[in-house]
Amino acid sequence: MRVLMTQGLRGRSVSFCRDERGSGLALVAFSMLTLAAVSGFAFDAGRSYLIQAKLSQAVDAAALAGGRALVGRDSAGYRTQISKYFKANFPNGYLGVAVSETDLDVRLQGDQVEVTASVEVPATLLRTVSIESFTVSASAAVDRNVRGLEIAMVLDNSGSMNGRKLKDLKAAASALVEVVSTGRGTADNVYVSLVPFTARANIRGQDKVHPGEAPNTDLVCFDVRPGHHAVGESNPLDMPFEHYSGPFSPRKDPKAYQDKICPKTAVQPLTRDRAAVEDAIADMKAKGCTRYDLGMAWGWRVLSPRWQGFWQGVELEQPFDYGAQGLDKAVIIMTDGENTPKDCALDLESKQETEAMFVEACDGMRAEGILVYTITFQVEDEATNAIFESCASSAAQAFRSPSGAELILAFEQIANDLSTLRLVR
Repeated sequence: MRVLMTQGLRGRSVSFCRDERGSGLALVAFSMLTLAAVSGFAFDAGRSYLIQAKLSQAVDAAALAGGRALVGRDSAGYRTQISKYFKANFPNGYLGVAVSETDLDVRLQGDQVEVTASVEVPATLLRTVSIESFTVSASAAVDRNVRGLEIAMVLDNSGSMNGRKLKDLKAAASALVEVVSTGRGTADNVYVSLVPFTARANIRGQDKVHPGEAPNTDLVCFDVRPGHHAVGESNPLDMPFEHYSGPFSPRKDPKAYQDKICPKTAVQPLTRDRAAVEDAIADMKAKGCTRYDLGMAWGWRVLSPRWQGFWQGVELEQPFDYGAQGLDKAVIIMTDGENTPKDCALDLESKQETEAMFVEACDGMRAEGILVYTITFQVEDEATNAIFESCASSAAQAFRSPSGAELILAFEQIANDLSTLRLVR
């Protein structure tokens, strides 16, 4: 707090001391003046303390609100949020202080939001010694600090996502990438993977994963592995993969292989390159059947340390070990409908079996400390909603999105959850 006072008291004291006439009266007057000054200082100091505390509280709240708005990509509205929260916590007229927009100074410095407020406080008893007002100031800065993060976005690319749904999904996924990457082209401690899925996931370009030459080099999808390996994190040495050989295989029905089984966009392993992830998001096409259990399995595999050395194009030590200090592992899985293993993909597994496999994958990931977020998008089937909600790490990490706007909001809320805001001063 900085209190600006005039030198009137000192000047008057010197005049009284030099004037010897009526010394008794002068002494009384001087005493009264001194008493008024001391009383006024004590009273106004008490007011200034209350104003300072209230102002600091308002500035802290305003800075945090601005930081949250920026994390939520509301770059145009973050100043509005700052003003709103400041006024809510420091109302105009508090202890006689008038507040205006000019009292707030807002600056954006990199990842920090800085808010400073200075208010002019009218004096009360100090006016008796020619002090009309004094200034009280407070400032706060919020730093948006994203923790070390490996995150997999497991996204439904099946045919029912065609049209507006896919556009909304792309916007939502891109919003999350922007937030967790803190707006930079590369983020030093944030690695993002994209796992588009239909009836399978496309593992194109990953020669260490699949055996031999793929029947179709653009679409590389696999048969379901036996037992717990079907949706487990076991790597290709633990249990090898075999190229898809079902009724819609590339040799038997290449068009159906493309239209029903294997998605156009390949899995993007963990990367710090934001542009690579955004390009993969933009490349997604809606076509094919739905097996969210197998999509979830690949979400686990891109995060599992048991896959170190298998993923090409990632740093050698990745995926990092479970429980690594300062690192979170998270998966977001999103679907817009039920599994269709038999009636669409002609797989051997029943719908109920694939749902049980999905639950198994969820349980395995949570047991390793992976944060699981689930999103159902315009899903009317309550059984599917319930399965996804039971898969999430907590009720707060399960989202139902009945509209595109709410889908984008769900991704933004997840991004907020994976980011932290802290007051630095």
